Amino acid sequence: MSKPAKPAPAAAATADQPPKSKKMLIIIIALVVILLVGGGAAAFFLMKPHSGKTATSEGTPTDESGEESKLPPKFVEIGTFTANLVREEDDRVMQVAITLKLGKPELEEKAKANNPEIQHRINMLLQSKRPSELSTVEGKEKLASDIKAQIEFVLGLRKSAPALHTSKPAIEGEAPASAAAPAEPAESPSNKGIAEVLFTSFIIQ
Repeated sequence: MSKPAKPAPAAAATADQPPKSKKMLIIIIALVVILLVGGGAAAFFLMKPHSGKTATSEGTPTDESGEESKLPPKFVEIGTFTANLVREEDDRVMQVAITLKLGKPELEEKAKANNPEIQHRINMLLQSKRPSELSTVEGKEKLASDIKAQIEFVLGLRKSAPALHTSKPAIEGEAPASAAAPAEPAESPSNKGIAEVLFTSFIIQ
């Protein structure tokens, strides 16, 4: 006598198929969503500007606030100068070596190209000074400021030429001036590309 068939397991297998299909569909949808989100994030990072820096019309890197990025300064040697100072009690000679610290590195080549005119104006300026004007730190700072103004004019950073003769002319019988002449008013904000005028050597004898 043959054994009866067992329909129960087949029915259970048939009943399990729809849940498996739904589960697979959910997994596929989840994978598609993950791929879309990942692709969007990758595109965002690729299109985002690096370091928040852009470029100005002159090609100088800037940050998002529009300020120029900080570049290391350039140092340009102008030369060593020997000049006779205005006579007070005795004849005095000064020797000074000058180096420029440039806040705008692009001025380096311009300073080198115009060095003969820069040296001329510095020589004329030094010979207008008195020993007593240069005996103090304030007097030396005033000289550095005067030299800076002359170089700014040569490089086209200043419209009007500063006076070359800053000392009061000597008058016979008058006591020599002991203080430097007052500084001329600034033509515009101080930093025009020349950060500092540096005296790498300063001797009066």
